[in-house]
Amino acid sequence: MTAPPLRGKKRVGVVFGGPSREHGVSFLSARCLLENLPGGEYEAIPIFVGKDGLWHGPQASRAEMDRQLARPPKDLLLDGVKPGSRPARTSEIVDSFFSAWHAAGADVLFPIVHGTFGEDGVVQGLFESLGVPYVGCGVAASAVGMDKIFMKAAFAAASLPQVKYVGLSRAEWKAPAARAALVTRIDGLGYPVFVKPSCAGSSVGVSKVREASDLANAVEAALLVDSRALAEKGVDAREIECSVLEGGNGGPTEASRPGEVVPGHEFYDYEDKYIDDDAKTIVPADLPESLREEVRRLAARAFDVIGGEGFARVDFFLERGTRRILVNEINSLPGFTPISMFPKMWEASGLPLPQLLDRLVKTAFRRPARGR
Repeated sequence: MTAPPLRGKKRVGVVFGGPSREHGVSFLSARCLLENLPGGEYEAIPIFVGKDGLWHGPQASRAEMDRQLARPPKDLLLDGVKPGSRPARTSEIVDSFFSAWHAAGADVLFPIVHGTFGEDGVVQGLFESLGVPYVGCGVAASAVGMDKIFMKAAFAAASLPQVKYVGLSRAEWKAPAARAALVTRIDGLGYPVFVKPSCAGSSVGVSKVREASDLANAVEAALLVDSRALAEKGVDAREIECSVLEGGNGGPTEASRPGEVVPGHEFYDYEDKYIDDDAKTIVPADLPESLREEVRRLAARAFDVIGGEGFARVDFFLERGTRRILVNEINSLPGFTPISMFPKMWEASGLPLPQLLDRLVKTAFRRPARGR
């Protein structure tokens, strides 16, 4: 039987796990939310989604979180959905969602499922169709922000400065004539290039290609993750990030003080982010005032261009030598792990984590119902 909500408190369902290659990472973000949502105003309720797509009520979700967080961190962080794995039957997934929903009795959902299913608009579409309030970007902004080719097209239309790139599909890569044309265009970027799946997060499937002979293997690896990929020109640059929030009371988008990531590996890949602990973060970044304000302006603009809501993190390259600021990508569902830059940058900007989470939940209730 579902326990009644505590008087005067909103119940926030924290949704984590999910059929994603970043399944394990979301346990750390979810723990942060469950521990830091202001207890005087909210009751935080865990809602776990398995790699098979099945939803679980609060009691089972707490047990799963305890079990997973007791594992060695490396094992947990590398525990994601494997290519070719099959979900549960549709009827079972549907039944499990409604059972978990009724058991949680949530007034609002805070999805913190990183990667596909939770970051690409899929789960947001489910919530929209059921009229459930939720935190974060909507369906379109999530989908565009997650898919790098769509994202770069949107940024290009808004004249945002970017690294040069070539996009491709699996079908094009398999066709000999189209493949030859793509290789010629990628060669024209100059090496090194970075090859990435179009729709994936946390640098999953990303390779640095130093010479043309290594290109095919990198593209094949990226196409194992998604049906489209892209090759980006490598730049000698500092990696700068900036957090953004939906403006309060209908005001303009707000941007934090920027931070900087100093990779421990040759580039900031999945292992560098979560496993090896060699990367360094500097918050706030050591930037002159003019560059700091330009990063903040471009971050807010990128968020507005994709129709962002709630919150996001925008990543940049600050090219050495030219000092050009180039938009790398937007992350429409940034993490809340111990190393995550999003909350660190807002903390440095005068917004502590509990107040930040309170503000995010409040934006969910201001979102108008779709089409009404």
